[in-house]
Amino acid sequence: MEYSEKHHRSLGKTISWRVLMTISLFVNAYIVTGSVVSGLHIAGWALIFNSILYFIHERTWNWLQWNRKKDNGLLFKDGHPRTTSKMISWRLLVSISNFSIAYIETGSWISAGAFLGLVSVINMIIFYLHERTWNIIIWGKLKKT
Repeated sequence: MEYSEKHHRSLGKTISWRVLMTISLFVNAYIVTGSVVSGLHIAGWALIFNSILYFIHERTWNWLQWNRKKDNGLLFKDGHPRTTSKMISWRLLVSISNFSIAYIETGSWISAGAFLGLVSVINMIIFYLHERTWNIIIWGKLKKT
């Protein structure tokens, strides 16, 4: 593996991502259900389950070297195709989790589907921006010689 990220970088990305997603999921759940309590439940369960999923996803993508390029100022950087692929694979994985959490909370296929549709669009944009921001942060990056 020529390029790598330390575990603490993956943990930092997980924490910053979960802060953004907890806020987003709460707001989106509130919009769909009209209930603060349901919004808190959905965001809370997602905080637990999706944090674990995100960390595993990050470590898996760290192992894959596809579309990582040398960059003298940043050691290496991920290309846009890699970021897009990570976004799509994350969206597929987290969609199952988000739909399940929303369905368990509401008991409604319609509410769970509406929630999933809303968060999918918004959170894909946030994910891409989050990845591109972390791409320019050198902390925790390694280049093996």
